[in-house]
Amino acid sequence: MTPARPAEPPAPLPAHFLSIPVFGHSGFDALTGSFAVRAENGHLLAGFRVEPKHCNHAGTCHGGMLATVCDGYLATAAMFEHDLQVPILPTMSLTVDFLAPARPGDWVEFHADVLRVTRNAAFVQGIGRVGPHPVIRASGIFKRPAPDPKGFDAGEELRKLLRTS
Repeated sequence: MTPARPAEPPAPLPAHFLSIPVFGHSGFDALTGSFAVRAENGHLLAGFRVEPKHCNHAGTCHGGMLATVCDGYLATAAMFEHDLQVPILPTMSLTVDFLAPARPGDWVEFHADVLRVTRNAAFVQGIGRVGPHPVIRASGIFKRPAPDPKGFDAGEELRKLLRTS
């Protein structure tokens, strides 16, 4: 039996990216990990470093991981860019197109366009790239709950976090 190799320390995040905390220490988010974010000209950018735990049997980033980040990031971008006063935007529809593989060690960076926010929904699209090469394109529709000015506002908390970093 060969002893397990110690895990290599993760590669540093690109400049100005801040790792956002995983909201729970159990469940799905704890398994996949979080993604990092930064603000640029009023928009939220995101990214994650592909780790071996994110990979499929072919050694490339599993499409489920890429789709998971798109799902969370597109909704988060809408909350960041608009004063929605909600803790979450539940997914009503998510469409993804897998364009190319991402490999262990790759930094996958996401840019989103919040197309429209109505009283009941947010419409967002985005692309994830490794360098200049697109690896995933996604489009989502998210349910907009009624605003709760006294409740947890994920968008405001993220804006505060990025202002202080």
